[in-house]
Amino acid sequence: MPDMPPQPPKGEEYTACPHCTMQIPVEDQVCPHCLQEILPPERPRRLRPLSPGRPDLTALWERYGRWVKLAGPALLAVLVLAIVYQKWVAHSVKVVPNSSLPIQQVEKERRGDALILRGTVTNRGDDIPDLSLRSIAVIVEFVYRSGRREKKTVFPKTRFRGEGALLRGETGSFEVAGPAKEIREVILRTEVVDLGMGRKLIRPRGR
Repeated sequence: MPDMPPQPPKGEEYTACPHCTMQIPVEDQVCPHCLQEILPPERPRRLRPLSPGRPDLTALWERYGRWVKLAGPALLAVLVLAIVYQKWVAHSVKVVPNSSLPIQQVEKERRGDALILRGTVTNRGDDIPDLSLRSIAVIVEFVYRSGRREKKTVFPKTRFRGEGALLRGETGSFEVAGPAKEIREVILRTEVVDLGMGRKLIRPRGR
């Protein structure tokens, strides 16, 4: 039978030589049996995601993979909602200030493929009565996603007067519609238009 390796003395710390596997004192730096140098054991290296060099993708996935699995669907849903909102819902409305005919309470409504805007106009200037050659108009400019622009004219109406006729202090409502899918921005402004276009009325001759 081969000889058994000598048992280490009691009271001292011993370890096996990595070269010849003989028991040697822990503090020895050279094995007394094989005369090989004993190198200190290396400390395990911790993974640093931002450290220079090639990262260990497997270790990165083991450490952060569950967070990617949880956050991935949520981020994707937010991205899809943002795209849908910008394409189908988001319509910027700009109101040009006019102290004499301020536009108030502008509301947007999506009805099928149509974008409907409702608002009110208050006359704080001169009286615009019925059967006059002037009328209050709301100029609506649609700016489409393709860059094309289109203008429409609507006339606010009160309960007791015709379209575009407002006395000082009265408020009229208006409504206008456009294609919701194509509109990017809506610009609203008010003005008093001349229905007579500069023509003078000819008084009828008496009999």
